[in-house]
Amino acid sequence: MKETELVKRLMAGDREAFDALYELYKDQAFRTSWFLSGNRADAEDIVQDTFVKVYVNIGQLKQAEGFKSWFYRILTRTAWKQSDRRKLEFPDEEILIHADAVSEASEEGNPEQIFKKEERDKIRAIVNGLDEKYRTTLILYYYSECSTKAIASIMGCLEGTVKSRLFSARRKVKTELMRELKKEGAVYEQEGRRSNQGIF
Repeated sequence: MKETELVKRLMAGDREAFDALYELYKDQAFRTSWFLSGNRADAEDIVQDTFVKVYVNIGQLKQAEGFKSWFYRILTRTAWKQSDRRKLEFPDEEILIHADAVSEASEEGNPEQIFKKEERDKIRAIVNGLDEKYRTTLILYYYSECSTKAIASIMGCLEGTVKSRLFSARRKVKTELMRELKKEGAVYEQEGRRSNQGIF
């Protein structure tokens, strides 16, 4: 059954439709919550609270077609409230591993993969340092695959604001990453000079 039909049934009070929507959304909701909160325990609480709010407040949804944006708006705001109680951290490496990612063992013997992992770690740390709204926008756009229009609805702002935040956030990440790489390059250059001086 299509998602829209499930939502309409839930709006009519069908508990089985809620169970079906839970199964449809729970995994993505958990991963997104983990990105936003930084740890499993908080992510589980966010998902649980979100689905309770969805069930209790489904009558406030005006159109079934708008369920996804409405759902992620609840989830995002629940995560923001959670962040008021504890400092946000970017998620552990586990949440970033995709099905085609190499194993830790293969990375240890593969210089190229080691470099990729180090670069991911740098990017993750940079994103962690972004303002909450920039970080949330990036996560919703790149990980949850929400459109800029949907993100505007979720975050309660204009679509132009979302596009501006995406542009600024990407620029901030790129600038900081380049700064880190240049800094490392300077360190390597200094170490090389010391090494050469030792040889000669």
